[in-house]
Amino acid sequence: MQVLPTPRRRPNGGRSLLRDWDLLEHEMQRLLGGRPLWEGSSESFVWAPQIDFADENGSFVLTAELPGVEPNDVDIEVEGNILTIKGEKKVRREHEDERVQISERRYGAFERSFTLPSSADLEDISAEFHQGVLRIRIGKRAEARGKKIQVKAK
Repeated sequence: MQVLPTPRRRPNGGRSLLRDWDLLEHEMQRLLGGRPLWEGSSESFVWAPQIDFADENGSFVLTAELPGVEPNDVDIEVEGNILTIKGEKKVRREHEDERVQISERRYGAFERSFTLPSSADLEDISAEFHQGVLRIRIGKRAEARGKKIQVKAK
């Protein structure tokens, strides 16, 4: 079973383009004898949750890591056979006068879309969120679950 990214998968879809841009920009600056416009990678500006997709006990289970995201800031939609997870990881500061010296954490809106297999039952989808992990269970259509055939001895 394979989950295919769709053209609507914007955050990770742009990663290779950003990586290529970084390489081009750094190489141009090296050839021209200058310093890069910025240090690091453009990928640090893109944030999208990491996911696992598994086939478990007659269901598909999509698990997404969303540390620091509130459950109310996550939306899940199904349109056709496309499952989309959208949300936002908001910057939270303990003190308003806090001046951050270094920040390596990623924030902002994200959106991931997945093409569900044809055996997915789009009427049997549930989601739960616990300790920064979103777990979406997608049932399989009855005819797709298979059937065990008992072998009889004669």
